[in-house]
Amino acid sequence: MVQRGRKSAAQLAVAAQVAPVTSASRLMPSAQRSDAKQVVWARLVNDHAAAALTETHRDRLDLYCQHVVTAQVLDDEIKGFDREWLRDDDGLKRYDRLLAMHEGEVRSASSLATRLRITR
Repeated sequence: MVQRGRKSAAQLAVAAQVAPVTSASRLMPSAQRSDAKQVVWARLVNDHAAAALTETHRDRLDLYCQHVVTAQVLDDEIKGFDREWLRDDDGLKRYDRLLAMHEGEVRSASSLATRLRITR
């Protein structure tokens, strides 16, 4: 049963001893991850409580970071696409393919975010 009201100093002291939050308790990225993936990883892990993401989340977090970075790269390609290229069938096909690939990456990242329960 949950106690109502403010917690006593003794309860707060016990809670601090049982589960201190340190930066070492946060899930750390692997060393072979690229800089862009590490930025996404750090932003994500630091936005959640230290105990929220554990070692069991590592593989899905890895995939999530990969999809986010790939979606960013594809977004840069789409933004840099010259409108003149759309007049040609090959340019239109390339643009359509970039949009489809970007949508796939965003959908994959969104699906993983839902499974990781990191959506707001």
